[in-house]
Amino acid sequence: MSLDDSTATDTADISGGAARRPRNTWMLAGLALLLVVALVGFFATRGDSSEPGAADCVSEVVTLTTAPVMEDLVKKAVKDVNADEPCIDIQVTAGSVKDVVAVLSDPEAQLPEIWIPDSPTWKGQLTAAGWTGTPVADVLAQTPVGLIGGPSSEAPASWSQVLDGGSLSMADPSAEGASALALLAPYAEMKKTGQTPASIEAKTVPVAQTYGERAVAGSANETDLSTISASSTQLVPATEQAYLSARRSNDQLTLVAPRTGVPMLQYPLIDVNRGTKDILASGGDLSARVGRALTRWFTSSAGVEAIAAAELRGPDGTPLPNEIGLGNAQVLDTVPQKTTDDALRQWRVLSVPSSILAVVDLSGSMKMAIGDTTRIQLAVQASQVALDAFPAQARIGIWGFSKNRGEDGASFAEYAALDRLDADAGEAGTHGELVRKEADALVARVKGATGLMDTTLAAYKHAQEKWDPAWFNSVVIFTDGASDDSSSLSLDSLVNQLKSIRDPAKPVKVIIIGISQDADTGELDQIAAATGGQNYLVNNPNEILGVLAQALLNR
Repeated sequence: MSLDDSTATDTADISGGAARRPRNTWMLAGLALLLVVALVGFFATRGDSSEPGAADCVSEVVTLTTAPVMEDLVKKAVKDVNADEPCIDIQVTAGSVKDVVAVLSDPEAQLPEIWIPDSPTWKGQLTAAGWTGTPVADVLAQTPVGLIGGPSSEAPASWSQVLDGGSLSMADPSAEGASALALLAPYAEMKKTGQTPASIEAKTVPVAQTYGERAVAGSANETDLSTISASSTQLVPATEQAYLSARRSNDQLTLVAPRTGVPMLQYPLIDVNRGTKDILASGGDLSARVGRALTRWFTSSAGVEAIAAAELRGPDGTPLPNEIGLGNAQVLDTVPQKTTDDALRQWRVLSVPSSILAVVDLSGSMKMAIGDTTRIQLAVQASQVALDAFPAQARIGIWGFSKNRGEDGASFAEYAALDRLDADAGEAGTHGELVRKEADALVARVKGATGLMDTTLAAYKHAQEKWDPAWFNSVVIFTDGASDDSSSLSLDSLVNQLKSIRDPAKPVKVIIIGISQDADTGELDQIAAATGGQNYLVNNPNEILGVLAQALLNR
């Protein structure tokens, strides 16, 4: 067929309406139809997604909860990981350790499969709830913890000094990483300071009790750096990153580092509820695979730049440029996991508000010298040190005892009722002021024999009547020896009665503090043990905080 023939045929078809088309036209139409069918099939298998890079797959979900400060970084990492893994839907939420622990106690809630916690306490709290977690990365990013105060704040010698100085304002160490590290730092620096676990526990009592007061008021879980002013005298544990962020809106802030060094708050990546064996055995475990991919991003050039932009330090801990923040401050070693778990447990116990009926021996033997003071003066000084450890919410009462001390021949007398230290005491001011006044007056009230047995029973019954579940209820007896009042109860009778009226639902402990080596520890041990309490010997007023710490921890 010539080119002309072909043309003539086409002209005839059009003009004659015969519907016969040339062979090439039918072929083009067929190809177009096939193309349409192919495109329909392609989009059908893709689903409705119009996202760039969507793949021919059904998305698998991986849940991830991250510390709030890491949220933006994690979302950037997820975006890059999704570019290579479009079939994985990584769902990111932000939450503190406290938030995740709250989920642990909810049987209906689902734990995240990947967790980036903001506190070194994560492992103990996860384990305590019956879960496990395996670090995929020990450190994605980190930031040192220092102390923030007003413009006049100076660097203390050590964390132990801060703990003992009355200026430390702690948030909940179970919920906030910076406060947790402030609690642990004294243990990390022990070789430098010469402190012991026992001495650190004693120093922790006032801070924990003050925290307990704020917790009851509902203001202890978070640190608000915006409230620090030019006149602030308190020191607040906070991260370098938090300081730099808060400094932009509050130029009164000063960040200082104890001279012994600073702890480092690290952000690991945890595969939740999967042990090492499980991960190794599964090989293709999805959350572990995602965790490894996210970890690679944090070590990539994009990740390193993003970490620096967030004013965090990378896994190597290199200080931020231009010596901002804590600069080259020495970094303390990480404490063992057991120390972390023990310190957190101790804090929970020590921070419970205290209700103490202090019962002081006023018998004649309390005038005897002990070193450069007398026994009664030692008891009064110890009670004053203890008073300094308790916040306004604590309930404190004072009794004195010796033969025929009170009305109708009773062996005891009440000098200050069992009440909150901040309660109104009329002309005396607050109840706390009254307690201090009456404590000072005890030295001049010494006389008579030791009526210990009757007094102990009466004090125990009184504490039971005043029992309150919001407090740790106790009777603290200061004495230099066993009872020498022949008209009083016998030891056996007292112990049996204490055991019979002891109520596990309303626990009250008798804590006996022996003043001087003459204290009859055999009898005193039996009396304390009958209520689940303890007997201690104190030769120095400053030892009282250690005794109170042990008494609280042994509840």
